[in-house]
Amino acid sequence: MNKKFYTILTCLLFSSIALAAKPGEPAPTCLSTKLHDGHALDITRFKGKVVYIDFWASWCPPCKLSFPGLNKLHTELNVQGLEIVAINLDEDKNDALEFLEHNAVNFPIAYDEEGVCPANFDVIAMPSSYIIDKQGIVREVHLGFDEDSIKKIRTTILALLAE
Repeated sequence: MNKKFYTILTCLLFSSIALAAKPGEPAPTCLSTKLHDGHALDITRFKGKVVYIDFWASWCPPCKLSFPGLNKLHTELNVQGLEIVAINLDEDKNDALEFLEHNAVNFPIAYDEEGVCPANFDVIAMPSSYIIDKQGIVREVHLGFDEDSIKKIRTTILALLAE
């Protein structure tokens, strides 16, 4: 087993409940690195916007299914204040880069090599997604993804953008 696996496991086992992302509570700290350029990505910089955080992996079939709909949603609603951030959980970031060659998107893709961000959010399924309102409060948690998911996600995001 590698260092990232043990880091995530340790964080999940010993993280406090206060760090887990639950509806109605402030979004946990999430610092990661943009996959393509290595620049830091901090979700707190999106305060005042609705944020959709998507934890995904290249080996996850529902993740592949979600990317086209999320990309369309980002293209449509980004000018209204929606930010989508996808954080990859692959052990090898080259797997993520290869996935993105076939599933290109126009929203930021991040990589958390140490696994702290997914541990803080208490990620338990692939994909796991969190909708955060303009004040930084987690409003919804989505586990998994199917063809009907994007309609529900869009409805929630539109309502939060209107607040």
